[in-house]
Amino acid sequence: MRSSGSPQSGFGLFGGPGFLVVCLLLVGIAGAVAYLALAGGIGAMGTATISLPGAGVPGGIAPQAQDGAHAVAGATTPLQSMPAAPIAKEMTVSVAIEEDLSPADLLAKYPPDPGAALPVGADDLPAWQRFGRDSMISPQARRVALVITGLGRNRTDTVRAITGAPPEATLSFDPDAAHLAQWIAAARAYGHEAFLDLPLRETARAGALAPAHSPEENLRILDAMLARAPMIAGVAINGGEAFLADGTALQPILGHLHAAGLAIVGLPVTAPLTLAADETIARNASQADLARSIDSAMGLAARRGAALGLVESSSATTLFPAWQRALVGRDEISLVPASALVKD
Repeated sequence: MRSSGSPQSGFGLFGGPGFLVVCLLLVGIAGAVAYLALAGGIGAMGTATISLPGAGVPGGIAPQAQDGAHAVAGATTPLQSMPAAPIAKEMTVSVAIEEDLSPADLLAKYPPDPGAALPVGADDLPAWQRFGRDSMISPQARRVALVITGLGRNRTDTVRAITGAPPEATLSFDPDAAHLAQWIAAARAYGHEAFLDLPLRETARAGALAPAHSPEENLRILDAMLARAPMIAGVAINGGEAFLADGTALQPILGHLHAAGLAIVGLPVTAPLTLAADETIARNASQADLARSIDSAMGLAARRGAALGLVESSSATTLFPAWQRALVGRDEISLVPASALVKD
């Protein structure tokens, strides 16, 4: 004899508590599948994948296995990072490599996208155009250039700047850095134009430019520095107060650099191819100093149309997160290479 009521299956699933449990399970599975599809999708062999918004690792860089884990052969999912704040339309940020590497090791371990490499211009162009990075931003637009100096002294700082700075950032290298030409080549492979730091010393010493040297000796020293730094678009002046008070010592150097077609940044004089620095961010600057300098550069660009900042490489670690925050609501200001601000 069967009791009256709703019909049930032999397993008691339909019309009873078991049926409700099955419905809840189906709803939960469907919700999980929908979430994964929206977040990133279902990968090969049913593996769930989630894509994070942000800038990808430089081209050709594969995720590195950690804690003894091995990468899956043929894996192509890019490693990505979450930006701290919205980025202006002309600002791109890559994932910085935080490793102590030589330039050869950097290019071997993390080869950049071949399409990112900075091409060499025509032979008849001056160096600031031939080896500089072209900018698509109109000269009438509001623009800011940033030059990261002191590179090549600390390998981790240098690798971080080459791989993590936007390609529009200009990278300037210490003339005494080991493997100087190779560092410049690595920077250009990642799309950066390269400059050479040019220290102008107060007192004479071997291998340094100083007012106490004769003009001929200073030019000999300068040529030796430039010979070690192929394919640079310009120089970034370090110091120079003593030279500013001695025009007879400074003029031959400026004339020599101008004849070589090199841009000159960081010197507060009016001369061809020469740009003064509107803001200089020293070594290991605090967050407050970074924010102040960036806001000042932004203000100058908004009022005057263009601004240029120099930042020492050890401060570049925290520069670009601060730069991103400063650009919120200022999409009309674009980052450009230093050479884009040069006037012949």
